[in-house]
Amino acid sequence: MFYFFSKTLSVFITPAGWLVATLLFALFTKKPARRRAAVGVALAIFWMFGNTFLVNELALAWEYPPTSVPTDSSARIAVVLTGGMTNGETAVPDSRFLLDREADRAGQALYLYKQGAVEYILISGGNGDLPFNRSVVQDENEATTRFLRTAGVRAGEILYENKSRNTYENAVFTARFLRERANTNRCVLVTSAWHMRRAVGCFQKAGVIVTPFPGSFRSHPRTFVPGEWLLPNAQAFFEAHVLVREMIGYVTYWVMGYV
Repeated sequence: MFYFFSKTLSVFITPAGWLVATLLFALFTKKPARRRAAVGVALAIFWMFGNTFLVNELALAWEYPPTSVPTDSSARIAVVLTGGMTNGETAVPDSRFLLDREADRAGQALYLYKQGAVEYILISGGNGDLPFNRSVVQDENEATTRFLRTAGVRAGEILYENKSRNTYENAVFTARFLRERANTNRCVLVTSAWHMRRAVGCFQKAGVIVTPFPGSFRSHPRTFVPGEWLLPNAQAFFEAHVLVREMIGYVTYWVMGYV
């Protein structure tokens, strides 16, 4: 039940949800003054969360910073969390992989492997589809495996935890896998920088000693270009949606005792 509501109700507590709510209020209210006020609030929401400078400041404050390749020889498994690494909705006439917006997670795990910092890559994540979502035609675990194998990772050095559907379950099931099948409670944790805080909290709560190695950064070096202040940007609005939803997700996990 928690999984269902966490995936369906989050849209109502993000900038996109606030924007839609204010516009709906403006559409249905019968008082002109309230309609004008609602439209003004909608414009303010879009400008604030579409402001490239402000959204980048939010990302800089929230994301895990880039880190060096770990040298801890006891953490020999890179755990990479699934979620947007591959495009599973587009059918292709052969078995090749299609990378997606969070593919840098797999790329960072591959880099660790190629540098000799880890010996194994554990892909953590199962099928989290909901009945009213588009169905996938290509499993993310399988597509990510094809990417890693194409890049030279040996088949026996790719491991799987394919039961989890969210970050909490990633941590619980991976911790069990590490203890029972790898005889360790350590790993290098690879996920997006904006998602790393929640992932680290969950894994530590599950008893795993993690070395964070983030990728897929939303932030960029601070600049003061006038256009970033004055003009709303649709891409910045999307970035704000991702960041605010993740922050709310972290608070929800804290309330639930998952982090």
